[in-house]
Amino acid sequence: MNKQKWLYLLSGLLVTAMFLAPALAPKQQDRMKQAALTSKPQRIVSMSPGNTEIVFALGAGDRVVGVTSYSDYPEEAKTKPTIGGYHAPDVEKIVSLAPDVVFAMTDIQAKYIQILRQAGIRVVAVEPKTLPEILNAIDIISEALGEEARGRQLHQELAGQLDQVRRQVGTAPAKRTFLEVWDTPLLTVGRQSFIHDLITQAGGINVSADKNVDYTPCDIEQLYAYNPEVYVVLSHSREDIRSVITNPNLAAIQAVKTNQVFSITDDLLQRPGPRSFTGLVKLAEILHPQEMKEREKK
Repeated sequence: MNKQKWLYLLSGLLVTAMFLAPALAPKQQDRMKQAALTSKPQRIVSMSPGNTEIVFALGAGDRVVGVTSYSDYPEEAKTKPTIGGYHAPDVEKIVSLAPDVVFAMTDIQAKYIQILRQAGIRVVAVEPKTLPEILNAIDIISEALGEEARGRQLHQELAGQLDQVRRQVGTAPAKRTFLEVWDTPLLTVGRQSFIHDLITQAGGINVSADKNVDYTPCDIEQLYAYNPEVYVVLSHSREDIRSVITNPNLAAIQAVKTNQVFSITDDLLQRPGPRSFTGLVKLAEILHPQEMKEREKK
């Protein structure tokens, strides 16, 4: 982005409100009024991959005019104009798209939300950290889209998956689980991570839950102290889990000794959205394969 244009935008939106914002606000207000009349916004921008997946799952993908560069699911999302990464979205690009509504992340994108709102743009912010919070985010987004009926249907479908997994693994002993986010340096998840909730809901115990953070480094000594029963690798960390199984430095860890090392597609666990419930099922099948199979037969 041209630096002078960026400074011009910031000064207009945050300081003097004399330049860009007054020029855009009336047009944006007209669009917001029109969207309110139709109850369905016609120009949608999503500032996070998870929100993008929710919008498409609600059947509003054809109204999306901008997505973050990491929005790669569903396939159609790749064809949409990009507005930069979710950590540093291009505010000027978003404003130029004249959206009726922007879906943002509450905490990570707080400063960008403020800028957009001062430009007269409607912003709806959600940042789910648990599976129940995803269901709540679906309710909020579906209402903002005027897709309440589809929202209720999706909510019920996903809530049903969650309830079923809880019933299937509920009586099984929870398994000590280590989740590898990255291999070098070794990185795992603390109790503030969304993945922590997934592990818990799937019938596991996050061995690094004592760390009050999203992600945390873990050395070999700490890994041996955890001695997990199950070792799960996110797919972007390693191409082949045999590098864990054959690593002599890990040979005495229980999960390695008992061949309980597995890989799972990273987006299913790292991206809060409808597919997180698929990730939940797959994780539960890893942790409690027998219980999941037995309940399926009933």
